[in-house]
Amino acid sequence: MNELPVIGKDSEHPFTVAQLSQRVAEAVSKWGTAWVEGELIKFQHKAGGHAYPSLRDLTTGATISLVIFNNVLVAAGEEFQDGDRVVVNGVMDFYQARGSLSFKVSSIKKVGIGVLMAEIEARRAKIIAEGLADPDKKQKLPFLPNCIGLITAENSDAEKDVKQNVLLRWPEAKFKSVNVSVQGPECPPTVIAAIKKLDEDPEVDVIIITRGGGGYLELMGFSDEALVRAVANAKTPIISAIGHENDRPIIDDVSDLRASTPTDAAKRVVPDVVEERRKIKESINRMVNIIGTFVAHQVTLIQQIRQNPLLKDPHAYLAQRSDDLVRAISDLRDEMDSRLDKQATELTNKRNLLRSLSPQSTLDRGYAVVRDGSGQVITDPKAVSSGLELEVTLAKGEIKATAK
Repeated sequence: MNELPVIGKDSEHPFTVAQLSQRVAEAVSKWGTAWVEGELIKFQHKAGGHAYPSLRDLTTGATISLVIFNNVLVAAGEEFQDGDRVVVNGVMDFYQARGSLSFKVSSIKKVGIGVLMAEIEARRAKIIAEGLADPDKKQKLPFLPNCIGLITAENSDAEKDVKQNVLLRWPEAKFKSVNVSVQGPECPPTVIAAIKKLDEDPEVDVIIITRGGGGYLELMGFSDEALVRAVANAKTPIISAIGHENDRPIIDDVSDLRASTPTDAAKRVVPDVVEERRKIKESINRMVNIIGTFVAHQVTLIQQIRQNPLLKDPHAYLAQRSDDLVRAISDLRDEMDSRLDKQATELTNKRNLLRSLSPQSTLDRGYAVVRDGSGQVITDPKAVSSGLELEVTLAKGEIKATAK
């Protein structure tokens, strides 16, 4: 008795596509329900309120397709969007017509975000309390860096945006790039290693850490405590340009400058060559005007000085001043002689007056001064008794006399 050939065993007896699909569908249908955790991506409502997003693994980035009917979303009682961390329950489903495998969701709920947010906020408060985010600890960015250190994912839009916009503003700018993982468990250690490498490079004057935004879970690596401390302790100024406004990672608090986007970081790290040239031109024009005004003023002053009579004929000026000096000396001498004559006349008059008032002058005219024995001047004859000894002073001497 001949055995029936086994379909799909060899090239002579292949499966048809429908047969293989049927076998896969039968195998999948035997799998039980499962709970799966991951991050929603490409989430949007389709016709009828159904959704067909993907669920991405939080660590490896692997994805599976989801089928979520409207009644499941209504029963969940929550609004969902890209980046939400969720747990779904359901079964695997193989759609034979397209040969696609998906996870048919029977229930869905958000998980973990609240706990993660509380953790990150507690970590932020700790970092702030330690003073690592104090404004006075922020380093000033160089006006024109010699070389810009760039930390980002390889061939990322963020890297292209930064380089393109920096070179538009300053074509001579130089970069040293270190490509890292910007999400997942590898993000913190690779970024820390990149910071260490660029911070030790003497040519690098400023470092930009950038990525093009993302969901809350994707940005968690930039709130890692070890990474945050590496940024705070770096000697080279660091710009964080994570590109996300709502879910602000802690790296933004400790970096020396926070840029809202990679493009914004490019505008903040180098000056605009066109604007700087305009400023230089304005400064040169102001200096030319100031110098021109000063020179014109000095020319006018020199012309005025040259027209001064003293400079035209210095000898005439000296001769005139010499004549003035001779006249002044003559006037001074005349004044001194006049004053001396006047003082001499006054002295003679005072001397004559003094002589006329002198007692000796009175004696010279024949008068005498009579004193008693005690030397008292006698002015009243009644004060003299008979026989009193008297002294009589005359112009040329004294005599003794006795009163009768």
